[in-house]
Amino acid sequence: MDFRSLLMNFPSGAEKDLFIREVTGNKANFESLLDLALHEKDPVAWRASWVLDGSDEQQPGLATPYLHKLVKALPTLDSKGSLRSLLRMLCRYDIPEEAQGLLIDLCFGYLCSELYPVAVKAHAMQIIYNHVLLYPELKDELVAVLEDQMENNSVGFMSRGRRLIKQMEKL
Repeated sequence: MDFRSLLMNFPSGAEKDLFIREVTGNKANFESLLDLALHEKDPVAWRASWVLDGSDEQQPGLATPYLHKLVKALPTLDSKGSLRSLLRMLCRYDIPEEAQGLLIDLCFGYLCSELYPVAVKAHAMQIIYNHVLLYPELKDELVAVLEDQMENNSVGFMSRGRRLIKQMEKL
């Protein structure tokens, strides 16, 4: 299937559902979309990532064999849309230990940068929070970053940040 051509004109959620059905049952299709998400420019990259995330949400575990590859590719992504969808997908996973350090560092960078949209930051803070549950020593750093960034970000960022801080107070 030529996903690249199909993703150039991708107007509806109904078509996304058709793509998801093609991907959930076919490892080769998942890999093709992953390649597009990691190496193409927008709009193909973010659309491919959107379908990957939807496919993985519908069939949990699809991305498991590719987690390390995904984390390694994050710093090279030009597409903020791809980054948003891929981080959303990574929120659902236990990240392999050898990729955790890089992912946590990247997510702290996304949180502190003005270059990233709120959706990217929201998924980044969730990923770091997920790792606070494994590594409690990250808690103070995450709380400090969230408190520092709240005044410079949207109401949605502040709401999510406050909710995570309250959850961490219970730890």
